[in-house]
Amino acid sequence: MLIQEPKALAVDPILAVVGFVGGRGLGKELRAGVYQVVHFGSSRFLSSYEHYPNTTVGPFGICDDVEQLLKACPELEASDREFVVTVTVIRKADEPAEGGWRWCKWAEYIGVQKPQCEYIHDEPKIEEVLCFHIYEKPRMR
Repeated sequence: MLIQEPKALAVDPILAVVGFVGGRGLGKELRAGVYQVVHFGSSRFLSSYEHYPNTTVGPFGICDDVEQLLKACPELEASDREFVVTVTVIRKADEPAEGGWRWCKWAEYIGVQKPQCEYIHDEPKIEEVLCFHIYEKPRMR
């Protein structure tokens, strides 16, 4: 199940500035247990969590939206395991004409859009995707 974890929104001041200047804004809770962050992952702030849990979709990847991720990874909502998810929005409009975000660096894409180019900036039809990272709270013994 997804659990609330406000620490997921904690961010180093430098990363906050980079995220804001880079057009990603500030972090926010999208729903209980799912947080939009301005950087890629929250490993420093979720240090007590398992960073590479075994899930249906793996511990991280790319999706089109949160609902798609929840459908592809049912254990996030329908198990007694406790999870927190962070997502970073990647917008084609925010990417530079050269370089920038590319598909091959971010694990599996579970979306339904059809990537045609190496860089999202060059995609003819894709405007936005989410990079997600799943963290699991360790069980107390």
